[in-house]
Amino acid sequence: MSEVSHGVENVQVAQPQQEGIVVSKPVARVMMLVNAIVWGTGYTMLKHAQDNMPTQWLMFFRMGAATLLMAMVFFPRLRRIRLRRYVMPGLVLALTYWMGFLFQLKGLETTSPGRNSFFTDTYCVMVPFIVWAFTRRRPNWQHLVAAFVCAFGIGLVSLSGGGGDELMHMSFGDTMTIIGAFFFALNLVLVGFMGRGFDAIALMLMEFVWCTMLFGGGAVLFEGAPSVAWARWDIILCIGYLVVGSTVIAQVFQTIAIQNLPTSEASVILSTECIFAMLVSVLFAGERLTVPSVCGFALIFGAILLSEVQLPARRR
Repeated sequence: MSEVSHGVENVQVAQPQQEGIVVSKPVARVMMLVNAIVWGTGYTMLKHAQDNMPTQWLMFFRMGAATLLMAMVFFPRLRRIRLRRYVMPGLVLALTYWMGFLFQLKGLETTSPGRNSFFTDTYCVMVPFIVWAFTRRRPNWQHLVAAFVCAFGIGLVSLSGGGGDELMHMSFGDTMTIIGAFFFALNLVLVGFMGRGFDAIALMLMEFVWCTMLFGGGAVLFEGAPSVAWARWDIILCIGYLVVGSTVIAQVFQTIAIQNLPTSEASVILSTECIFAMLVSVLFAGERLTVPSVCGFALIFGAILLSEVQLPARRR
């Protein structure tokens, strides 16, 4: 899951008034595609780093570095904003974001990056139903069909573990990831509600500050002191990729491209994130695919597209 999730039609986040950077549509599409590639490949990077250091320390370093970089990149904009009023909204968002990552990364401990990415992206399908719980605005037929297709796809993927202990083992990781996806969906809905009254960049920065403290506190309490053994070039490169690629480059590219593309088109391009995650996992992490799992992933991807794309109304 990226620091900034791709858009869902049911949650409209008000963007602050600002001068946009104009690029051509082909350039904007390339920027969105780079975004999807960076986010998708990040799952394998995250898995490698997690295999070599405790999860909460990993996320503490990742979120802390991302916070510092964002503060430097957006300092001219942030200095004009009263950040004090963002403290409590940032904490509310950070709690859901923190819980989302805790469950997602617990799932990643026992499942592959590709599976983890597909199950994480099911948050797109959950969003309309969480909006329903908050606003009593019922999901339309697209969302109901998407939920059914997604559930069927998850069933196919879960049955592809091979049976016995392996199936139970993989199902635990899948379940943890799906619970994490719920918290990511809740986070996105809350961002949508709060976005109308707050600057998006300042709100995200305060969310990152709180996340850094939450992960840091959890690391100190449950994972002991940091170790110099983590200062390996491969771990540093993985964390650097997640911070620079998945945070700074992805955020800048998304901010520019979304101003020059229709929301539905941008969402479709960003939805390919899970496909790139699976490809990298198969090529570099040794993930093996079966016929049921491929069919299940295809159904999940179709459900994500169905929940994201606004289909034209039928003419009477």
